Amino acid sequence: MNKKRPVIPFLSGVLATVLTMGCVTTALAASGLVQFSPVGLQLNGKAIFAAGDSVNTESGQSVPSSIVYTDEAGGGTTYLPLRTIANLLDVPITWDGAETTVVLGRGDRGGITVEPGTGESAWDSLPLHQAGKTAGPFAEVQPDARKGGIMLLEETQFRSGSDFSRDIPFVGANGRYVSITVTNNGTQPLLFQAGHLYATGRDMLATQIPAGATVTRTFEALESSAAIQPRFGVDISTGSGEGGTVDIQISAVQFNG
Repeated sequence: MNKKRPVIPFLSGVLATVLTMGCVTTALAASGLVQFSPVGLQLNGKAIFAAGDSVNTESGQSVPSSIVYTDEAGGGTTYLPLRTIANLLDVPITWDGAETTVVLGRGDRGGITVEPGTGESAWDSLPLHQAGKTAGPFAEVQPDARKGGIMLLEETQFRSGSDFSRDIPFVGANGRYVSITVTNNGTQPLLFQAGHLYATGRDMLATQIPAGATVTRTFEALESSAAIQPRFGVDISTGSGEGGTVDIQISAVQFNG
């Protein structure tokens, strides 16, 4: 239900949560009126959310999907959740706490780059997973090697002198989580990168798969619905830049927690 109410001091906190992932927003004029979730949103003819809907923040808090502020003269301004819009348009978004600034696009701060190593020792210090870290609209969580769910990639044998690189078809309606399980059949550790694919780049979290080991990594979509379908990608390589063989078995499953 749409609600119209006078602006009150805590509104700045609400706007900060919805618009900019926590940055401070100046309170609106005390004489203005605010409506919460009064409008819907469509992208290229596809409904993203309807009037009256809410969206979830990274912390899982439910907040208004839109805010309309009407000033004393009757002029209206509509505010939409910036992270949701950025993800829909496939634009990287990060929060620079030091500068209290929302950063759109990659630029110098965007993404994570892993430089090729020169041998096995280059991967010895990498962990088996990066739980607690984020890659675009995905957050890596503790591994969940479950069997149930929707198979995004049936168990596949891959052996080649080139990298294994795959776009995993994540669909929001199928669940918030995706798990990738990889067995390294080779004799050297492999570089295992997984995360979000943008139209013009990628944001990956890097780990290792020791020789002979099986590793599972699980990611949660921070914003998940039938209409939100962020691209998820996996890249597995020797990481040496000097060739080598990627010899793996890999599968991927999507599920609800």
